[in-house]
Amino acid sequence: MTASSETPAGPVQRQWWPDNLRVLVIAAVVVFHTATAYLGGPNWYFMQRTTSSAWSAVAFPGEVIAVFALGPLFLVAGWFSARSLAHRGAGVFARARLLRLGVPLIAFIFLINGLSDYVGQLRDRGHPSLTSLLRTSFGVGPMWFVAALLTFSLAYGLLRRLGVPAAMRRRPAAQVVVAAAALIAVAGFLTWQRWPLDDSTTFLDARWAEWPQGAVLFALGAWAGETGFLEDLAARARRLGWTAAAAVGLLAGLLGYEQAHGTLDSTLHGAGWSTMLMAGLYGIISVTYTVWFTATIRARLSGSGPLRARAGQASYATYFLHPPVLTAIMVAFASLALAPELKFVIVAVVAVPACFLAGYALTRLPRIAKALLPASSQPAHASRPALTAHRASPS
Repeated sequence: MTASSETPAGPVQRQWWPDNLRVLVIAAVVVFHTATAYLGGPNWYFMQRTTSSAWSAVAFPGEVIAVFALGPLFLVAGWFSARSLAHRGAGVFARARLLRLGVPLIAFIFLINGLSDYVGQLRDRGHPSLTSLLRTSFGVGPMWFVAALLTFSLAYGLLRRLGVPAAMRRRPAAQVVVAAAALIAVAGFLTWQRWPLDDSTTFLDARWAEWPQGAVLFALGAWAGETGFLEDLAARARRLGWTAAAAVGLLAGLLGYEQAHGTLDSTLHGAGWSTMLMAGLYGIISVTYTVWFTATIRARLSGSGPLRARAGQASYATYFLHPPVLTAIMVAFASLALAPELKFVIVAVVAVPACFLAGYALTRLPRIAKALLPASSQPAHASRPALTAHRASPS
């Protein structure tokens, strides 16, 4: 990935909007994981959950929203991957992805996950030792996104290495959006029959149910990078936003109806009409929200400053390191006699800057920076002509 638009003639002005997008999404991830510890939802390394039924009712919609949160990161990753592969070639591209995605992923599975477990159990009497947890506690946790992205990137590079041609032909934006939404809906529905969206028992907690969405959005981003598709969608961002809002309303109505009638579990784990309708709305929201959000950030948040630049530089390292940092902050606040709802607010306010500071500190270590700095913070070197010329985005 690179945040500089390049043509065969060489690099042009750097674009800051991808860094800003990553900062916003990763900050939202930190807040969401804070909410799961105090308000409900998926398990976290440390939990002090509220007993309020009202807040428990809020947790499920939050989980639904979180399902779409990482979509823009997949789209942008695919977009930059097309440009990176065009300039570097498939071999260099694959090696770079193995370094930047594979090495941190392995480090998380065998080190950071166990460390986060250990920090989360520090207040428990007779808690396991760090050594024992490092030997037994394996999982990708939030890094399932990196595992998926690594898989999609290597598959994309392999296709190009085998001679599968790039998507040189431009198609109408509406056709591409409809096709992508339909593909996510069908692939998602089929995947859910084996791994439902709320299934947390998959191998290493890899969240297979969300991989079809990520794969299609990554492919959509790669197609955009090869054809200039993202620029074509800029004028349609508002319409896509309204479409996403309408689909979210219908999905909320469907899930609310099923919950009120006690059939929500069968919808999430079944194959009936309600599950098919949910899959259709899931596909529509995945594409329309992702493209709308990306186009909006690109148009309205393209500037930079010293603080924003450092946050962008630390974004990937923050995502990698936030589980033990966030968990340590939760443990530090555990003894305070405050309601879990209030702790959620306080910890979220403290944790977002703390996690970014920890991430930035990690990027200052020379041997680690190469793997954890976003590619937008590293110079890009063109080694071969681009697949197609790209217009520079406004900054």
